[in-house]
Amino acid sequence: MPNTIQPSFCGRFSPKTLAKFQENLTPKDFKSVKNFNTGKKFTQIDIITIQNEPQRLSNGIIIIPKETFAEFTNSRAKKPAKARIKLADGELPFNMDTFKLFTADLVKRGEKLLKMFK
Repeated sequence: MPNTIQPSFCGRFSPKTLAKFQENLTPKDFKSVKNFNTGKKFTQIDIITIQNEPQRLSNGIIIIPKETFAEFTNSRAKKPAKARIKLADGELPFNMDTFKLFTADLVKRGEKLLKMFK
């Protein structure tokens, strides 16, 4: 039987993001979010919403667009670089649908972006 080494999945959500999920989820759902591990060791995932500059439409209405990003950092780096992947135009709620957006492929893309900054 060949000796295969399984990769260590130690990446997790930041404490700030976990607190937001805890406010909005049932204890059973929050447990699955808290125990979520993916990616490389020391990868920290954060969900942030950024408010862009106000825009005036042609009819005179002013809108303030928001965008939601997944932000990836290495929690052990002295000067951590941040990689962002856009999740949505608008603010996403902290519910299970938002949690299900975090697939292994999304995390790999975020870690690949972080690697490019080295």
